[in-house]
Amino acid sequence: MYKPQILIFANGERYPILIGCDEMPHFHITLWVTSKLRSAGKAEATISNKLEHVKCFLGWQKKNQRNLYSEFQQGEFLGTDDIENIKSYLAIDISQSKAVARRGSKGRNKVVSIAEAPKLIDVTPSVGRNHHYNRMTSVIEYLIFIAKLAVKHNPSPHLSRKINKMEKEFKAARPKGKGKNVLDDKDSRTLPDGLVKDFMQIAHYDHVNNPFQQEETRFRNYLMFHLMERHGIRSGELLSLKLTNMTLHGSKKSFWVKRTHDDIYDSRKKQRVPKTRERKLRISDKTAELLDKYIRDYRSKTPGSKKHPYLFVVHRKGNTLGQPVSGSTFDNTIVPAMKAVDEKFADIHPHYFRHDWNERYSDKIDSNNELAAAGVKGYTHIDGGKEAKMRMHQMGHSSEESGKIYNQRHIARKSNEVSLQEQDELNKKVEEVRKESKRQRGCNE
Repeated sequence: MYKPQILIFANGERYPILIGCDEMPHFHITLWVTSKLRSAGKAEATISNKLEHVKCFLGWQKKNQRNLYSEFQQGEFLGTDDIENIKSYLAIDISQSKAVARRGSKGRNKVVSIAEAPKLIDVTPSVGRNHHYNRMTSVIEYLIFIAKLAVKHNPSPHLSRKINKMEKEFKAARPKGKGKNVLDDKDSRTLPDGLVKDFMQIAHYDHVNNPFQQEETRFRNYLMFHLMERHGIRSGELLSLKLTNMTLHGSKKSFWVKRTHDDIYDSRKKQRVPKTRERKLRISDKTAELLDKYIRDYRSKTPGSKKHPYLFVVHRKGNTLGQPVSGSTFDNTIVPAMKAVDEKFADIHPHYFRHDWNERYSDKIDSNNELAAAGVKGYTHIDGGKEAKMRMHQMGHSSEESGKIYNQRHIARKSNEVSLQEQDELNKKVEEVRKESKRQRGCNE
């Protein structure tokens, strides 16, 4: 069975491959990665995802004892039945299926009594529609590559038409992805008011319920969540912050979110890198003080930390002491430990901070415009176009459209608030405004 690995070249480039039991890379997949994905400028994370998808397809090929490259060489290409069979296989959540199988093999009765109460029937766990769609997309890209490779020395219009037909039918068989009108359940859910504030209180390095024991680790983790909560940055952007991209003193305190792909100074094989545009973000005096304290009092005193410029480092003794904090540590150790403190934190996930920041940002725009409408000095109205441009910069998006999804919860909340207001209450307020307006006109006359 093949497993994914990442090679690091001398120039810092991360090169994902699939390694077999014989420690040799899969020939055709490596060729595909080299000649198609790398040459197209695909990011390491994108290539790794596609390798996981194609690895799943290799499971189908092994299960059915098929060698599609050899079949393609004979001019035999996938038909409707094969495509539907592959589609069904790619829908299976392999990890969940294995877990169900392990649970089912422990103590399961082999004899079924019809006198017993009926039980729920186990179903095969499946991945989501978007994941299924992405799997099929990666697989057909790979299959078209090896199909053209297989007939390279015997090209003909007839074979080209058959390959095109296979590609068209395979793509048509993909499940319909999540539509634009369907909100993601986790990201669209409005968490209780004050939950993030409660979370941040527990995450504070001095809080008695903070689950981490080491002083340096407590301070580092709090600073991580502080930056995500105050600036809405992604976890990849957080873990790629560098000392060299910060201004912590003077009147323009700030830090840069920079793209750090294939950095030779990053020891992490699986880099967490920004997905968005580079940008400079202004920070408050409080944030600057926290960053300065972490760098001077904790990071600088950690062995191995001076070998690289990354801000957040491992403080626990061991082989990784002083190295940059990995995405795995953040996702599988830091965040789960915090969520385990109180069951009410169960729905908080790293990306939620980004959504929460956007909702609070929308509230600030609303408040600003109310003050501007009231004629308060120092406040000017911010229209929708300007707000979209400001949000685009803060989020690092390449277009204003990208920010709309982050404003959906704010719009939904405002809509619900208005719909719950009684009509009589609204009419009363409207009448009061009219009377006040009439009184003002009388005074002016």
